[in-house]
Amino acid sequence: MVTNSFSEEIDKEFNIKPEGNLDTVELVLDNYKCIFSFAATGGTNENWRIMLSNDNGVKTCFIGRPNPTSYLFFKQFSAQLINTKTGKSNIIPDISDNSGSLPLGDQYTVTSDNKVVPTSNFAGNLALVVLSSE
Repeated sequence: MVTNSFSEEIDKEFNIKPEGNLDTVELVLDNYKCIFSFAATGGTNENWRIMLSNDNGVKTCFIGRPNPTSYLFFKQFSAQLINTKTGKSNIIPDISDNSGSLPLGDQYTVTSDNKVVPTSNFAGNLALVVLSSE
């Protein structure tokens, strides 16, 4: 029996400054682009990481603070994983704050163009964003 498996990933560290200014970080791997836009206040500068992987055709984007927990207050954020050839992507989001996973529809939602955005109930706490697409 022959098993073919293919996996690749790229990542980048970035710094979030609590100045309240909108900033964007993105990564491109093959035909997929992961985009994270944010504005945060409170706390001090934090190092975060964005990673985009292709594991046997499943594209996954991870955005978060490796360790320790985040003390930033996010005034706004959006996250998107798109196919650069088609401009679209069906995503499965998993968003967490320092206490764990946030339920879809409560503190965040997915727009018609597959962008993850906060709802009016968003408490401003964000620790990890995971977007997956096949």
